[in-house]
Amino acid sequence: MKKLLTAITAVVCSVAACFAQGWPENYQGVMLQGFYWDSYSETRWSNLTSQADELSQYFSLIWVPNSANCGGGQSMGYMPIYWFTKHTSSFGTETQLRKMISTFKEKGTGIIEDVVVNHRAGVSNWTDFPSETWNGRTYKLGPEHICSTDEVANAPGQAKPTGAPDTGEDFSGARDLDHTNATVQDNVKNYCKFLLDDLGYAGFRLDMVKGYAGRYTKIYNEYSKPTFCVGEYWDGQYDAVAAWIESTGRQSAAFDFPAKYAINEAFSSGDLTKLVWKANGSTDQPAGLIHFGYPRYAVTFIENHDTDRDGSKFHGNVVAANAFILCSPGTPCVFLRHWLEHKAEIKALISVRNAVGIHNMSSVEVLRSARDCYMARVRGTKGELVVKIGSSMVSPEGYSNSDIKASGTDYCVWSKTGVSPGPDPTPGTDFTVYFDNSDTGWDTPYIHYWGESESTWPGVAMTFVSENTWSYTVPAGTTGILFNAGDGDPTKTADFTPVADHIYTTSGDAGVYIKHENPDTDFNVYFDNSGNGWSTPYIHYWGASESTWPGVAMTRHEGEIWTHTVPAGTTGLLFNAGDGDPTKTADFIAMANALYTIDGAKGIYGSSGITYPECETEAKAEYFTLQGHRIASRPTEAGIYIMRRGTSVSKIIIR
Repeated sequence: MKKLLTAITAVVCSVAACFAQGWPENYQGVMLQGFYWDSYSETRWSNLTSQADELSQYFSLIWVPNSANCGGGQSMGYMPIYWFTKHTSSFGTETQLRKMISTFKEKGTGIIEDVVVNHRAGVSNWTDFPSETWNGRTYKLGPEHICSTDEVANAPGQAKPTGAPDTGEDFSGARDLDHTNATVQDNVKNYCKFLLDDLGYAGFRLDMVKGYAGRYTKIYNEYSKPTFCVGEYWDGQYDAVAAWIESTGRQSAAFDFPAKYAINEAFSSGDLTKLVWKANGSTDQPAGLIHFGYPRYAVTFIENHDTDRDGSKFHGNVVAANAFILCSPGTPCVFLRHWLEHKAEIKALISVRNAVGIHNMSSVEVLRSARDCYMARVRGTKGELVVKIGSSMVSPEGYSNSDIKASGTDYCVWSKTGVSPGPDPTPGTDFTVYFDNSDTGWDTPYIHYWGESESTWPGVAMTFVSENTWSYTVPAGTTGILFNAGDGDPTKTADFTPVADHIYTTSGDAGVYIKHENPDTDFNVYFDNSGNGWSTPYIHYWGASESTWPGVAMTRHEGEIWTHTVPAGTTGLLFNAGDGDPTKTADFIAMANALYTIDGAKGIYGSSGITYPECETEAKAEYFTLQGHRIASRPTEAGIYIMRRGTSVSKIIIR
């Protein structure tokens, strides 16, 4: 960040507000999962408190089990009964809990709560949730707040649920809450706020986020404003986890299961090339979410309490695997068993990470990728390190044995501190970047850039391309950019690392820009109503002309697919129930013949279902995916697409 903008940053937002989006950028902390399954005595609150001096030297965050009371008997906390009251659990009393949180906080370490809001258990039966009072308000949920698809609907002698259908996967152990319901949302929002403001937690680990749509995490986090939030979206597919992060509006990080499974495969097969994926189809980068697009939102790990006891358990060199995540971007999360069994080695790895200043968005240059060797140079804020994993007896150029700071069986880490790590590699020629002005609505966006040369604040006016898209060609050697209104208003975006031909939004890099044009005539759009149950969906559109709110009743096409022909020049649309109910979708870009759901465009709808015509881009790939749906051929319709060739993954945005 340039010094002349420091004062402006202070005006725009407080530190807490700036950090509220999912996970702090350039975050240098390491996290500890402070428990494992059935670790009742090992990880009692009082026991963790007694280790605060040691743990706080190495970990900035410690994730602990849910502290809510789950009834009689021992419980890991995943069947919570109480939210606002009764925080005496199998791990200790509420007094001991508060003491642990405050003790670590005084030493600069935040405690992360394992938050369970997908489901809830009753006091004495399946549905009798307790009435609880906090901060002068009483909170109460009942059968009307349980998903109608929950298994309690078929349980004899139990109250029948009358909520909406589940927006995610079912959990049979407790009642799935209807997150579409305003009362449920109000309860969850304030429960999250209670955890932060009353108990003093630093943030959330969200349990089983596959159980409810990601848009609700956005609602809860925007209200409670956690500095740290990470979701357990248990899926090894990059596309699926990335889509969940996007569905939260990047209001939450996610555990990097794609990296976890790549690490498992690399060590179990003895092929360390599995630790490397290709960004943009060409550049070697560490595997997982951290390889491209999402390092800020990736919490990497080798093992957790669940994978430690199922078929996903890691088998291999534990310390070498931890060296991989501790010497990579993302926020590493060390598993308690690994810490206890390999404490001295992990301490050394964390120490070198901290000494170099590696953070969750650090740049990586893979120097060698072979079956017996992974070697990479990682840049930090105070220097750089080179990590080598594998049996190959090789050393990096420019380093000597005196630079070795951590080593052991099949791993070695060299580092240099007190030297400038240098800028990230950038194109050797001028290159173009794009900005999506949809969220900001500035008359003319300005771009401020720096690197080998720097623009004069507030920068340079960008050039209009089409609709809400603007472009500018920055000089070779540009290493940083931001966007602003150019009119003296201090509002601006965060700092971004520029990538040639990529389009940026207020949230950051949105991938490669590919222009999309709608026809000059009226065109059809489609809506899948199966997840809403609206009697007749309405469409509200705008652009060259605008419908009168709530819009126009759509026509049933077939089954739950509805259609409407919008006027030429339509640029945006949304869908709603048309009956005065404020429930509606988000605003979407209008795309000819696209099929929409409440989550956005799914592709082009035709007689043969959803299809994806040939793409005009030169990008080559074996297949594309859009929001987790596999696409047989290359797309032209607007949307964010994931392009994959083997383990090579890139993101493309088409507007």
